[in-house]
Amino acid sequence: MKTRIAIAGSLTLFILVFLPIALVLAEIQSQRFFLILAILLLVYLGIYVFGGVAKLIVYFIYGLAMILTLVFLPQDYHLPFILFGTLLFVLNPLANLETYLESKLRDEDVLPIRISIYGSYWPFFNYRHEMKNYFHLPQARKLYTKSWYLYVRQATTVFLVSLGVFLFIHEINNIANSIDNFNFSNFFVLYIVIMVFILAFFSFRKGFTSTYRMLVIAMFPAFIYVVSVSDLDLLLKFVFSGTLLVLGVIVAIVEIIKFYRRVAYDAYHYYDVDQQKEVFANALFEPLVYNESFTLCGEYKIKVTLETFQKHFHEILVYANYFKFIITAYAFGQETVYLHADFHYKKSKRAHLFKTYLESMFKLAVPLVLRNDPNKEIYERKFFHRPPYIIARAQHLAELLKELEIDTKIVISMILYFESEEALHNFEEDYPVMRLDQIETENTYAVRVDIPSSNLDYVIETKIREVLLSMMIHEGRFVRITVYY
Repeated sequence: MKTRIAIAGSLTLFILVFLPIALVLAEIQSQRFFLILAILLLVYLGIYVFGGVAKLIVYFIYGLAMILTLVFLPQDYHLPFILFGTLLFVLNPLANLETYLESKLRDEDVLPIRISIYGSYWPFFNYRHEMKNYFHLPQARKLYTKSWYLYVRQATTVFLVSLGVFLFIHEINNIANSIDNFNFSNFFVLYIVIMVFILAFFSFRKGFTSTYRMLVIAMFPAFIYVVSVSDLDLLLKFVFSGTLLVLGVIVAIVEIIKFYRRVAYDAYHYYDVDQQKEVFANALFEPLVYNESFTLCGEYKIKVTLETFQKHFHEILVYANYFKFIITAYAFGQETVYLHADFHYKKSKRAHLFKTYLESMFKLAVPLVLRNDPNKEIYERKFFHRPPYIIARAQHLAELLKELEIDTKIVISMILYFESEEALHNFEEDYPVMRLDQIETENTYAVRVDIPSSNLDYVIETKIREVLLSMMIHEGRFVRITVYY
């Protein structure tokens, strides 16, 4: 994959450096050639980087067929073949050839490349991604529960992709056929093409609300361009363009603020009898508990009622979202809220600033206990490995299946560790297990236990407690639980 990045990066840099020089120094006809060549190279470099060699070969065949067709056919017949080319790219009739090529090529030449730009902050941005997915869950749920909504989403995405491909081919063809009227207004159409593909991506991944937000922002540059090329007086052009620019900036700022305020908290809610606390553990944080960078764990003790704390909780989540740390859990007991947060290992100052923020919010002193816990032993002891947490997670996942109207029996899957083979064999007398050799170490034995169950809370709790009891008797250790159907 490093080879793909190096090749694509070098060619992109070459294009970005020499294209402006060519457009300035070359004649009109040569400008058209250089521009078309640069655009096509950038598009195919994108396919090469994010789609792999197999997809590049297939789409190169489509592109070559379209170029040869449009070059040798009379211009009057171009539009029908542009429509045909659009269907060619969208329907991908050579999909079987692409699959065959993928089976013959190396994985590093086929798999989509993934570039992380977040560095050691990747756990937070993964958490934000999980949070946004949960925020959009009502729309995602409709994909499973309302067939008409699924068809409308799919049709909208296909329409936008088809429109983008059609406009792109049509504009490339228009640039190639223009003789003396080539100008930089052609870039405006390419802007529209890019925005159409972005809208298609939002429609596919996020839904109609996010697509509409993106459309509103994207329309302001288009309106400014239309005003600038209109027949209005120069003064009016400046007035309208300036007004649209200011409105566009305001709308963009408002959307950025809304972006940070679109937060969510999905809780594993249970009562821990041993700790005498009502717990609200962050379900969205669960896949990211173990990471190497967010290892500063803070516990804030706020002497307020649970109702008072929850009234301000949304603002606390917004603050955490903006300053890039994670609220991992909160619990209530003995008239005190215990708020837990994980910070980047270099951001101890932010943990103390958060303490100041909480004190100003609740108008009282907030003690802070801040520890470096790279192995997350504190979180395991207080939440992650507590039986009520394990049960609450399983019930929560089972409830999600009900919300998606998946009414069937479930399978509770638990991963456990044993430190001796004898203990494992004794446990196997109670439950059938599957060995997980790939995650075992020299002194531990990892197994997976799959337990069929009805999707009823009390049945789930009973079965999990029985497994955990047998595990403790045989000196096992819990790792993780999940639920599927």
